[in-house]
Amino acid sequence: MKRYLSNFDLSYEFVKYSIYDCLDGATSGKQRWTRYDTSLFIAEYVQKWVLQYTSDIPPVHIIAKRIRKLAYNDRMSLHKIVDYISKEMYLEIKNRNIQLEPIKYEERYDKSSKKVRNIGIASMKQQCFDYIAVNSCKKMFLAKIGHYQCASLSNKGQIFGKNAIETWIRTNPNKCKWIFKCDIKKFYPSVNHNIIKSYLKRDIKNDDVLYLLYALIDTYDEGLCIGSYLSQFLANYFLSYPYHYVSEMLYTTRRDKRINLVNHVLFYMDDLLLLGSSKKNVKKASKLLEKYLHDNMQLELKPTYQLFPLDSRPIDMMGYKIYTYKTIIRKRIFDRANKVYLKAKRNKFEVNLTDAYKIVSYYGYFKHSWGKKYIKKVKLNKTLKNAKEVISNASKSNV
Repeated sequence: MKRYLSNFDLSYEFVKYSIYDCLDGATSGKQRWTRYDTSLFIAEYVQKWVLQYTSDIPPVHIIAKRIRKLAYNDRMSLHKIVDYISKEMYLEIKNRNIQLEPIKYEERYDKSSKKVRNIGIASMKQQCFDYIAVNSCKKMFLAKIGHYQCASLSNKGQIFGKNAIETWIRTNPNKCKWIFKCDIKKFYPSVNHNIIKSYLKRDIKNDDVLYLLYALIDTYDEGLCIGSYLSQFLANYFLSYPYHYVSEMLYTTRRDKRINLVNHVLFYMDDLLLLGSSKKNVKKASKLLEKYLHDNMQLELKPTYQLFPLDSRPIDMMGYKIYTYKTIIRKRIFDRANKVYLKAKRNKFEVNLTDAYKIVSYYGYFKHSWGKKYIKKVKLNKTLKNAKEVISNASKSNV
């Protein structure tokens, strides 16, 4: 069994690099320097630093206001304090005394899935620790996570998954005659802390990294934290075990020849898809997968799972309905997008900032589906151009 990170040194320089990675938004594309929680985070360390020399120091909120102004106008002047923060956080890991504020949870309605989700809002300090943990384990995560595990990974989102399914069912439909589609019941809240820790301990041979991961996992009320940068990697890592189990371990032997029970496997986070040429084999694989999840991970499938022939209905996944001959947008997503686009057309393509973000966001669905006639009908390209200008002007005014 291969173990990872045995030669990895969690150094002060690595901690500093990861903190800058978090604040610069190199991964997410969203800089965090000018956010209010970032200024408070830095201000607390400024106060701690200055208190070593004098007790005459303004309150944290006054310091935070000055830091936010510097973040807009003179960010280089903050680098020295970030170096100090890096040393302090590095020592917290080395001395095994990480101290974090409790995560605040907020219920939010997800329009796309029509579900109420319990979103975790972690402190900026914890977000920095998340980046340290993910950057430390990235090599291991990328090695373990399966090729067709989509969602929350760079270049492996909805389009990657949609394109894979289209290729499978259109180039060789004989290998995809039967489809099994299912969801894991309340996946994020159901992840058992002790089980995922045991998996991490088996795969990682580095005490500093394991301590950091355990400390962060222990801050979650239950399962994994929706909204956490680390949790999205841990979720994919945890599900890599059933992914490899189905794609590599489930087979039968006939005349000394190995025959896989399923030909294709795709996980879109906790949405699981199995494709095979035999109903009997796909059904057997689904039962074995269900047993594996229950026995090894204490996870359950939703009772709404489906087993159906390819030519009977489309594969409804990742916001698309994928047929053997076309791909269309899921109805409720189309209805929401259509409402925004028609509103823009009625207003002679003048849009506010909120609608501009929606217009740009929904455009990808039409670009990657049978939406060309609709794009022409509502003059979407003109709407999109105006929306991008609105967003661009808004971002310039905030600089």
